[in-house]
Amino acid sequence: MKHSVWKGIYFGKKALLWFVYLLFAIYISSLVVSSQALGAKVFFGVVGVVALGIVILFEYLKTIYEKMIYALTVKCNLPEAITLKEKLKEKDLFNGFKQSIIIFDSLLLLDAGKYVTCLDHLQNNQKFFHSTLDYLFIYYHTQMYCYFFLEEEENLTFCLDRLFKLKNSKKKQIRGLFSWHEITGIKYFHQNRTKKCLSELDLVDQNRLNNRELTYLLYLKGQCLLKLNNQSTGHRLLKEAKEIGKTLAIAQLS
Repeated sequence: MKHSVWKGIYFGKKALLWFVYLLFAIYISSLVVSSQALGAKVFFGVVGVVALGIVILFEYLKTIYEKMIYALTVKCNLPEAITLKEKLKEKDLFNGFKQSIIIFDSLLLLDAGKYVTCLDHLQNNQKFFHSTLDYLFIYYHTQMYCYFFLEEEENLTFCLDRLFKLKNSKKKQIRGLFSWHEITGIKYFHQNRTKKCLSELDLVDQNRLNNRELTYLLYLKGQCLLKLNNQSTGHRLLKEAKEIGKTLAIAQLS
């Protein structure tokens, strides 16, 4: 039901937007037809064509971008997400989605299990990720998972410390990007405080997660339960993570 409602809102906004574009096209056409001077006709015609061309290109690229995000976060289909990303880069003549692709690549490399390459990507784009608090949060959150899977304890501790400093200093400005219960759970997992980790992960609102995020959560909870010798439930959650996560590297670990 909730999915249908959001889908209806999405297509409703799209329809309204294209209706506005149509009105603009009709208005420009009327100016061209009603203008007496040839120069005015040419001017209005060129302006209209250029403006509509840019708008249509942007909407086309935005549609590819939305499909790309959906392929990764909902369908958990890495090959499809990569194909759409390359298509977006090819069609993005003005590099309007360059920053979005930088962020997307960090998630894509993490989900593909290319943790070292992902860390290199983050380092190479360090200036960009440090440009806003939200980007900085994504930067350390992605690093956190890379070091978690690489089992680099010292670097993981550093990332966790940085994340909690962001939470304590600018909590309102970065609220909603990721669950603090998830981050706290990883901190406890790292400290071998498994019961505390599981308690924190149980507080994460799963209704707010996409399939990608849910896969990571189920994997962490499954690992906690295995460490607590709850083999049946642990393996069940890992199996569920594998089914939901499909092509994600973390799903293959489940």
